[in-house]
Amino acid sequence: MQYNCLADLAYLSAMDFTSSFLLQNDPYMYDLQSLDTVGPYNCNGSNTISSMSGGTASNQARSSNDERKKRRLASNRESAKRARVRKQRRLDELSSQVAELRDTNQRLLVELNHMIAKHSRVARENAELRQEAADLQKRLSEMEVGEAEAATRTPEVA
Repeated sequence: MQYNCLADLAYLSAMDFTSSFLLQNDPYMYDLQSLDTVGPYNCNGSNTISSMSGGTASNQARSSNDERKKRRLASNRESAKRARVRKQRRLDELSSQVAELRDTNQRLLVELNHMIAKHSRVARENAELRQEAADLQKRLSEMEVGEAEAATRTPEVA
């Protein structure tokens, strides 16, 4: 029984292999479109395709995609590592700044307490001096009043 090669080729090219055998969302989907241009076909009694060079192209594409994915993942890993290092460095800087600000705050509080104590002493001394000035002013006016009274009692000898 002799096969009709043209009929077999027409039958094979009309079949949709992707919908019959492969999952639609398969990440490793084969490129079967290139099989239409693959040749030559073996038509000497069997209806099998003798050349499958399209499979190597899809393997190379998949390998290239895998390599790109590996490079991308490695790049993402390095980028994440750099981000973590930057974040840690910033955290260390902020911690150092917090410690420095706390020291400065403590020093300023001590200085403020000294200034408050000094202000109290100066205010107390100022109040004492004002009181002393008021007392001296009072004594002076009493002395002036006493001299005026004494001058009016005794006649002046000229």
